[in-house]
Amino acid sequence: MKRILLISVILLLATALLADSVAILSASKGKVSLERALKNLKFKNGELLQNKDVLRTGAESFAAYKYIDASSMIKLFSNSVVTVNASKEGGKLSKKVNVTKGSILTQVKKGSGTFTVQTPTTVASVKGTEFLTKVDDDGFSTFTVTDGEVELRVLETDEVQTVGKGKTGIVSPDGGIRVRVSSADDLDEIQKAELESAQSEEREPIIVPVLDDAGNRKLIEIHY
Repeated sequence: MKRILLISVILLLATALLADSVAILSASKGKVSLERALKNLKFKNGELLQNKDVLRTGAESFAAYKYIDASSMIKLFSNSVVTVNASKEGGKLSKKVNVTKGSILTQVKKGSGTFTVQTPTTVASVKGTEFLTKVDDDGFSTFTVTDGEVELRVLETDEVQTVGKGKTGIVSPDGGIRVRVSSADDLDEIQKAELESAQSEEREPIIVPVLDDAGNRKLIEIHY
C-alpha cells in the first residue's frame, strides 16, 4: 500500500506541476468558496488548486489543503480568507499563504523548501513547525507556536522576532510586536482548531484522473 501511495503521489506531482497546480483541497465543510482569476468555481474535495487561488470559509465552516510536495497542511477555520501561493525553486516548492482574515493552522515538515505565512502586518518564515495564525477584526495578527519556531518580520518596521514552541507573537496594526508565553486561551484555540479539523476532514481516498506519456487516461487514488 505504501509503495502504491508513493507512486501515486509522484505521478500526481508531475501531472500537477505541468498543469500549474500547486495544492490539493483535501477537506471542506459548510460554506466554502474557491475563487480563481476573480471567478467563483464549482469544486469538490480532491480539487487541484492553482497559484493565486483564493479560499473563503463562512460561519461554522472549514477547509484544508495540502501542497503537492506533501510538505505541509493548511487548515482554514470559520470566516477566513486565504490566498494559495507557490513557485518552483531549485527543485522544491517555495510556498506562501496569504491570510487576509480569520485563522489557519499550519503544519510544515522540516527541509521541505521555503514556507511563509503573510498577514496584512507580518511575514512569518517557517522552519518545520505547527502554529496557529489569527487576523482579527481590529487588525492584530497573532501567531501561537506549538512545535518548532517561527521568525516574524513586521512589514511596517522590518523588526524581526523569533517565536519558539510554547510562545505567542502578537503584531498590532501600527507595527508594534511583543512575544509572550502562550496562555491557556491560546492553547484552547489550537485544541478547538484540531477538534474541528478531526470532525470535518473526510478520509475517503481522492480519485484524480491523469494522462500518462502515451496519452492514456488513468485514475490515481490518493490516501491522506
